[in-house]
Amino acid sequence: MPCFDSSELGNANTFRNNARGLKRLSFQEHNPGFTFGGPLRIPGTGLGTSTAFFSSYEFTTVLDSTLIDTLVPVQQNALYALPPPTTLEGRRFEIVDEPALAAEIAPFRVTLNTPSRNHRFTSRVDHRFSDTHNGALVYQMGRLANLRRSGGANRLIEALQSNYRQSDSISYSDTLVLSSTLVNQTRFQAARLLPALKARGGSAPVVLIALNDPLDVGDTERRTGTVIGGSSTTGSTARSESRFQIQNVLDYQRDSHSVRLGFDIQRVRSTFIDLADASGTFNFASAGDFLAGIPNRFRQNFLTQSTQRNTYFGLFFQDEWQARQNLKLSFGLRYERETILRDRNNFAPRFSVAYDPLKSGRTVVRFGVGLFYNRVLLRTIDDFTLGAQRLFFDTNLLRDPATDRLLTVDQRRAFIAANLTFPTTLTSASPLVQEHGVLNTGFSRRLEPGLRIPESYQTNIGFERHLGHRLILEANYTFNRGIHLWREFNVNAPVLPPGFKDFSEYLASRDFPNLRRGPTGLRPLYNAANAGELVRFTLHSGDPNPNAIARVVEFGVPVSLINLNSFSSTAVQIALATLNDLRRDPTHGEIEQLIAAGNSFYRGPTVELRKTFRGSDLNFSFRAAYTVAHLVDDGIVNTSDALRPGDFRGERARSLLDRRHRFVFSGTFEMPRYLGRFRLSPVLRWTSGAPFNISIGGVDRNLDDVSNDRPGFTGDPKLLIWRRPDQEPDPALLDLFHLPTIGQSGNLPRNAGQGPGQFIFDLNLTREFHLRENLRLRPVIEFDNILNKTVFSFGTEFINFNALGPLATPEQRQALLDSFLVTTRTLRPRQLRIGVRLDF
Repeated sequence: MPCFDSSELGNANTFRNNARGLKRLSFQEHNPGFTFGGPLRIPGTGLGTSTAFFSSYEFTTVLDSTLIDTLVPVQQNALYALPPPTTLEGRRFEIVDEPALAAEIAPFRVTLNTPSRNHRFTSRVDHRFSDTHNGALVYQMGRLANLRRSGGANRLIEALQSNYRQSDSISYSDTLVLSSTLVNQTRFQAARLLPALKARGGSAPVVLIALNDPLDVGDTERRTGTVIGGSSTTGSTARSESRFQIQNVLDYQRDSHSVRLGFDIQRVRSTFIDLADASGTFNFASAGDFLAGIPNRFRQNFLTQSTQRNTYFGLFFQDEWQARQNLKLSFGLRYERETILRDRNNFAPRFSVAYDPLKSGRTVVRFGVGLFYNRVLLRTIDDFTLGAQRLFFDTNLLRDPATDRLLTVDQRRAFIAANLTFPTTLTSASPLVQEHGVLNTGFSRRLEPGLRIPESYQTNIGFERHLGHRLILEANYTFNRGIHLWREFNVNAPVLPPGFKDFSEYLASRDFPNLRRGPTGLRPLYNAANAGELVRFTLHSGDPNPNAIARVVEFGVPVSLINLNSFSSTAVQIALATLNDLRRDPTHGEIEQLIAAGNSFYRGPTVELRKTFRGSDLNFSFRAAYTVAHLVDDGIVNTSDALRPGDFRGERARSLLDRRHRFVFSGTFEMPRYLGRFRLSPVLRWTSGAPFNISIGGVDRNLDDVSNDRPGFTGDPKLLIWRRPDQEPDPALLDLFHLPTIGQSGNLPRNAGQGPGQFIFDLNLTREFHLRENLRLRPVIEFDNILNKTVFSFGTEFINFNALGPLATPEQRQALLDSFLVTTRTLRPRQLRIGVRLDF
């Protein structure tokens, strides 16, 4: 949504210049459409008055498609239809574990068109009331229908999602010259945003079916995964927003001082609609269970709409003082306040100096320092302040009334069979929801008392020299320290008792009771048919089958033996259940709290060369900049959690945004007459590689409820470099990884991998035709990535340790080796855009 940039208020040019090393180069895209405008004389308005208008319309269509390539049941569920297989060739029976049922499955493969269409309209009217008073009225409209986010793979047709966005804004700027030394500028804006996310399944419940394909891991036709059907709003959100803003700046100049005084007020109302599980979500352990209507989990979210209101107020004072002919000082103070938080002491002083030591006007030395505050993100605040009316029902959160522990898998299946009928969902008034529904504020998330607004301390030292012939050399060194950045912390994680170095040692220190309790007769830790009266954890590293849970009888008492080096999630669940009494509140699981504990550190020198040439037939200008940057942080987003609860210092590493070397070249070249007078505007960008994180795939091995665990590594992290699909892997590399023992954390640092660099060359080609004195036509052709060079991207790398375990087959290990560290994503394919602009 368009809005005024309040950072422009109270920041002198010296402040902005000192931040040049942090700015990202961009250029305006001119998509297919039309532009028109010109002066309009209104009769009767008097001398010195005039009105001009400008309007433009842009329309962009991006053609795209998605591939659905999965497995579906051959038979149909009479109560919930799924699309039939596209071919019965290759039909087979899935592999299931007890107590799930097996069914015959077959391939479903369909290609669908998923285009994106964007309409943008802008209209501006400028009016000159008098020689000292003028105003401008601007209206902007945007309409977007985007199906490109509709991922295929295991997502069936009715689960494809479309993103719709409607934005409107109207603004007015008024400039009034009060005297020869006093100028006032006022800006108003009102805007609204109405996005929506829709799925073809409408309001049907989401169905998640876990399929285990019997084909070998290396088989290209293997389709193991979770099939998604229904409305598929799991994990999705929508937001509507209205915004009103008013700014006022008063400029006063006298003698050697230029004083600016102003304020900025913004009122924002954001309504968030959490679509996750809003239509009800059924999980099935197999296609056989789906056909039989036997879910193993059900969850549904109720009363999911919440509204956050925030008023931002900023007040600033700034004085630019030309102390000497070759010395300019700028100092100011800004105060900011946001009503959504109680953080009120946000005073931000800024100071800068520009000095010409040679008094020649060709050399400038700059220094600037200032304190800046981030803006509060309402989406994050809403996530952590869910209203008391919001209700969530999840069979995985149900507890045994006799033991007050979470229900076991068998207990949950029994509860669902007795109380729910697939595919019927619930309402907020349903007895089950009234009895077992959980208020989100009661179990999930909360804000830290006294949560602060993040701050950044910025310092810049710069040097600029005019070398002659319109050639300018500039060098800057920038340092930015971010503090009080928002992070996430599980305040209800199990606390290690004194005297133990980790939870592995604690769990192996004694036996834990597993006696049947209550009228259900279920065991609290491990409830299998052969479970013992006691649970004992072992540390046998050489066990040929560490996943097996053995049973021994000692002094007539059966004991279940769980190996803490097991690769199975069952052993992790048993260990977590055992640690439940070590929580601050044993009646709850993870409680996420937003805290202001994060830090970031940026430093980097930038060297920039600028050149302008004006000739009789050839004109050009260019800018070339090279930056050596270093960015360290302890989390990339507001909801980043540390590997060890609260230990964000241990998470400090290269940021995912850290690219050490960056080079940018941009310019405009006006060709001479014999080359057609074309105007070429190239933008060339080259960056070195950014790091990526390596994890163990969402398994909570260190038992802190957060599935961000990383593996152990005995080699040099410099070996963890991405590779192209055609590059041969190093078989010895996987031997350097090991799965952490349950209760311990891996030693691999955060963001240890090194990703690919990027080279992007964009080109804008235009030519202006003067049709008449006041009529100009300008066609535009824009090329993104004109060389069509593959731009690789890399995300988090997951290691499937089941393929490295003692029970893994050579084919499983080879499949992991073939895919490990291989990039599978690319950015910015070559695109061509054509547009026309008409000025009159």
